[in-house]
Amino acid sequence: MVTEAGTEETGRRDSAPATRPPARAGAVLKLALAWAILLGLVVWVTRKVSFEELASSLRPPPFWALAIPLAGMAASYAFRGLRIHAELSRRHPVTRGQCLRVMLLHNTAVNLVPMRGGEAAYPLLVNRQLGVPLGQALASLVWIRSQDMLLLSLMVVGFLPGVPAWAKALLVAVGLGTVLSLIALLQRFVARRGGGPAPASRFLRMGLAALEALSEAPRHGVAGWVYGSASWAVKFLALGLLLSRLGGFSLVDATAGALGGELAGILPIQGPAGFGTYEAGVWAGVALYGRAALRIAAPAVAVHLFSLTTAVVAGAIAWALSPPSSTHPDPEQRHA
Repeated sequence: MVTEAGTEETGRRDSAPATRPPARAGAVLKLALAWAILLGLVVWVTRKVSFEELASSLRPPPFWALAIPLAGMAASYAFRGLRIHAELSRRHPVTRGQCLRVMLLHNTAVNLVPMRGGEAAYPLLVNRQLGVPLGQALASLVWIRSQDMLLLSLMVVGFLPGVPAWAKALLVAVGLGTVLSLIALLQRFVARRGGGPAPASRFLRMGLAALEALSEAPRHGVAGWVYGSASWAVKFLALGLLLSRLGGFSLVDATAGALGGELAGILPIQGPAGFGTYEAGVWAGVALYGRAALRIAAPAVAVHLFSLTTAVVAGAIAWALSPPSSTHPDPEQRHA
C-alpha cells in the first residue's frame, strides 16, 4: 500500500509539470494570433495609402525636442511612483524606490500585454514585493485607475472646443459630485458591513477587503491627487511637445492628441502594445481642431513608439533591480 501510494504521488509530481508546456504554447499562440490580426488590419487599412506622402508628414525633430520629452516621461514615472507610495506607506512600511520599481514593472506589462491583461501584474507585484495583502493591493489598483479616469475626464473637459468656460466648470462640478457621492455610498456600505461575519469563500473575503481598502483610499489626503495630476500633466506636455515637433502642430493641438491617445489606451479592447487604438486616439484628439488624418498618422505612430520604448526600457531597468524572488508572500496564500 505504501509503495503504491508513493508511486501514485510520484506519478502526480511527474505529470504536473507536463501540463505547463501546452499552457505556455497556448499563450504564445494567442499572442501570435493577435499580432497576425493586427498586421493584417494594418495591411488592409494602408493598401491605398501613399507612403511617400505619409512619410513627408513626419518632420525630424531637433535634439532638444527628444531630450525634453524624455525628461518629462522620467518625471511622470517618478510622480506615479510617489502616488503609490503616498497611498500605501500610510499602512505598510514601503519605500519610494520599491513603489517606483513596482510602478515601472506594471507599466511595462500594461503596455505589452494585449487586452489590458497587464493590469493583473499590479496587485501581484504589490503583494509579493511590498508585502501588502492581495485584497488591499487590488483595491489600490481600482482606486488608482478610478482616480486616473476622473483626472483624464476633467482634462478632456478643458480641451473641448466650442464649449464656454461656465459649461466646462459645470461639467467638472457634476463629475466631482458624482464621484464623491459614489465614495460616500461605498463608505456607508463598508460601515454597515463592518461587524458582520467573514464569508467562508476566500474570494469573497478578498472582495470585501478590497472594498474596505477602497473606501479608505480617499482619506489618504491630497498627496495622491497632486502626484496623479502632476504625472498626467507632465506626460501630456512631454508627448505633446514631441508630437508638435514631429507633425508641425501647435502645442495645444498636439497635447489634445496625446490626451486622446491615453484615453484610447485605457479601453478594455486593445491590440498588442496598444497599436491601432492609441493612434486612433491621437487622431481623434488632434482632429478636434480640424487637422487632416494623413498628417496625423505618421507622427502618432512615432510618438507611440517613443512612449512604448521608454516604458519597456524603464521596466527592464526595474526588472534588473528587482529582488530575485518573492520576499513578502500573502498571508492568505500561506494559510490557503
